[in-house]
Amino acid sequence: MLEEYNNIFEQFEIKVKNGYKGRGAYILDTNKGLKLFKEIRMHREKIKFMYEIEEYLYKKGFTNIDRLTMSRDKNPFCEDDGTIYIMKNWVNGREIFFNDEEEIYDSVKNLAVLHKCGSNFPIGSKYKNYVKLGSLPNKLNRHNIELVRIRNKIRKMGKWSEFDICFLSSFNYYYKKAVEALSLIELSEYNNLVNGYHKSNVITHGQYIHHNILVSNKKLHTMNFEYCNIDIPVIDLYRLMRKVLEKNDWNIGLGIEAIEKYISINPLSKEELDILLYLIMYPEKFWKISNYYFNLNRAWKPKQSLIKLNKLINQKEKKERFIRELKKTLSSK
Repeated sequence: MLEEYNNIFEQFEIKVKNGYKGRGAYILDTNKGLKLFKEIRMHREKIKFMYEIEEYLYKKGFTNIDRLTMSRDKNPFCEDDGTIYIMKNWVNGREIFFNDEEEIYDSVKNLAVLHKCGSNFPIGSKYKNYVKLGSLPNKLNRHNIELVRIRNKIRKMGKWSEFDICFLSSFNYYYKKAVEALSLIELSEYNNLVNGYHKSNVITHGQYIHHNILVSNKKLHTMNFEYCNIDIPVIDLYRLMRKVLEKNDWNIGLGIEAIEKYISINPLSKEELDILLYLIMYPEKFWKISNYYFNLNRAWKPKQSLIKLNKLINQKEKKERFIRELKKTLSSK
């Protein structure tokens, strides 16, 4: 099976001993260590940006990452018959456990170190497309518009599924939360924060969740920088915290302690913590489930979508309690 890629391996100047197929990729044992090899649908410019991001982090001391392998023509990818392939360093490890407090705290501290090492990245005009600073309000506004569009389409349908009924019955609550959170961000110091971060150009991972944080030899390894960009770092922290809190039933002590662990390494201003609060308030999971179910294929995996929506609704009061406690904690800072 791997023989068909021999010409690609030669371009990467790698000799493959053996390998096996994983999730959409091959894990290879090579003369230059363990590698991950896969086809990728990404603009060449973005792959180069990802390569420079990883090299910058590595040189700044953030070394446990899946650095891309350069080809003999000095590109961090290879092409064959119009298909683009990448190869990168890999480790034998497992995803962190989101039910393990210490691993959660370690992952939060690791993110803080990433952001500290990733400051002052030299953008240059060629990578301006990957500067996402200032894009948050527009993104959330699009989500809100999509929620209304989904509601209106469901209302017009003659026959409703269980998911449709559940969505409609909970829509007003979540849409109100979405509008409130967006309004708070628009009234906040967000734009001033953006202006400040335009000067420091901090690297954000973009998808810093358990799937991309591996434990190997008792060390954390940060993988898969495909969604990396330049943005305010608290957005990375929010993504991680939302996943952690959802999987731990909005545990107040765990969530606030995790945020404190981050701040102890990479301090955040009152204005940044406000943005974190407003992002947590925003019902992104409601939008995500609804958008996925309705826009991709309403008939595909309807039971799983309904289960996820019901779980979200069942956690509603616990999330509200967490937000109240987080507000109290932040107001005392």
